[in-house]
Amino acid sequence: MNTIRELIILEFLARAAVIVNTGSPQAYSTNIGAKVIRARKSLDPDELPAVVIWPLPEENTNAYGKCKHTMQIRADGIAKFGTTDQSVIGEQILGDLIKCFTSTTWDRRRPKATSPVTYDSPYAESIVYTSGGTDSTLEDGAVAVGSQATFTVTYWTKIGNPYEQ
Repeated sequence: MNTIRELIILEFLARAAVIVNTGSPQAYSTNIGAKVIRARKSLDPDELPAVVIWPLPEENTNAYGKCKHTMQIRADGIAKFGTTDQSVIGEQILGDLIKCFTSTTWDRRRPKATSPVTYDSPYAESIVYTSGGTDSTLEDGAVAVGSQATFTVTYWTKIGNPYEQ
């Protein structure tokens, strides 16, 4: 059984896979969603482009008979930059990360097995982009550039029970 926190992390991992620059109209500038990895510091160049999802610490408060959780999730996008300016690719990655995880087109409702289909509310009450950017200072010989975005995710559980809302 997964906690509500884990279910939200799994949603982020699944959502990151949509970051590809195919389709018409083209929704994203990069293909970093081609490979989605959870919390790994070292990537092989053959794994690029990629998104790495990092679950970070959270804070909790009790309110209205429930536990309100405010967690951070960081998404790192990494891609080879080839002949394109590394700063340009870094900014495209940042834009793609923000769009992916804060877009109103991401329907986070959970379908119920009913006919007609009805929905449960999303696990996360809100997802807000709070910080990010790229370090465009690369060492000589670097072949890849990355950018990161941190999101504040608010969700609720029953007091003392992280498995139920």
